[in-house]
Amino acid sequence: MEQETIQITLPSSKSLSNRWLMLDYMSRTGIKIKNISSSNDTQQLGRLLHQLKAGRRHNFDCRDAATVARFLLALLSITPGKHTLTGSEQLCKRPMGQLIDALRTAGCSIECTGEEGHLPVKIDGVIPTGRRIVIDCSVSSQYASALLLAAATMPQGGMVELVGAPVSEPYIDMTLKVMEQAKVQCVLKGNPPTYNVEHSIPQCDIVSIEKDWSSASYFFEAVSLLPNVPVRLPGLYRESLQGDQAVREIFSQLGLTVLQSEQSVELRREKALATKLEWDFTGTPDLVPAVAVACAAHGIEAHLTGVGTLRYKESDRLQSISSELKKLGREVVYDENTMTIPAGEPFTKDNIPVDKPIDAHGDHRIAMAFGVLKLLNPALEIDTPDVVAKSFPDFWKMLDRLIKS
Repeated sequence: MEQETIQITLPSSKSLSNRWLMLDYMSRTGIKIKNISSSNDTQQLGRLLHQLKAGRRHNFDCRDAATVARFLLALLSITPGKHTLTGSEQLCKRPMGQLIDALRTAGCSIECTGEEGHLPVKIDGVIPTGRRIVIDCSVSSQYASALLLAAATMPQGGMVELVGAPVSEPYIDMTLKVMEQAKVQCVLKGNPPTYNVEHSIPQCDIVSIEKDWSSASYFFEAVSLLPNVPVRLPGLYRESLQGDQAVREIFSQLGLTVLQSEQSVELRREKALATKLEWDFTGTPDLVPAVAVACAAHGIEAHLTGVGTLRYKESDRLQSISSELKKLGREVVYDENTMTIPAGEPFTKDNIPVDKPIDAHGDHRIAMAFGVLKLLNPALEIDTPDVVAKSFPDFWKMLDRLIKS
């Protein structure tokens, strides 16, 4: 008897939701956003933008949301008034220096009240006298996205010049496409690339947010561990704005048949695994945890490049992945921009140690990537399972559908 297809409800894209919230704030009549992300990050951005629009307080706590902090840092810096921007202890360790320096050079007043280049900051918001802002996006593409969105609110518009090779470039492309949909005019010129953003009032009555390809990666990982268990992931668009749709190509090498319709994906593991996986994650670093754990679980060698920015996420993900795989018998080797996972015996219920929980290092993606291994041994524990609420509040509920299949 053929296995019944299991349907997984993914969260809406956090990245798209956050960009549309910024455009909604900038619009005069408001934008109706359907299927907005329920993630903690998106909900916090919505609260803080409402606070800013209401003009009630000028103290903004981003909690542990780096995207929120970077988007608001740029916006508050050109919004007249005195503001403070802070976050959790974890967030205050994440790098903001390149964005702070770029805004200062453009004439914005930002004082770091703790460690230089990090939150918390005091901002004396002013409208910059110049239009050009030069930004190095070698650490985070969010710097460019923050400036592009903020530039549209400047009375004369703004010019955002990128220097160096940006990481996670698909997220910059996403920002530009969302701005285009909202009729915010932006023209690319020259080399180095310079984006000329006109002063624009976003115009879009209603928008529907597609599901999140980054979150889908954990169920690609899961299906790769479950031969002949069909899974359907509705809401993933064939013509997606999200760079992490590359997960389809990656996991096709890990035994998955991927059937993509206009707005849905169906997965089944029914092909042979590659004997070695090589992939450049420069544009899609959020996929690394799911792919790394899947390769280790299958016992195949993996050579992953373009992973240097993982050091600056919610945790140092290179170290987090390495330390937790070491508990499971894999000695991972990594350097500045590469990670190599050696071949070994595939993980099974009998060889996954469960005497100590997996340390998620306070990182939602580490928790989810290793949490999938509960499919092999349900006794495996994650020390802080609730951290998944940052991006995927219903993750454990959805994973349980597969555990019980």
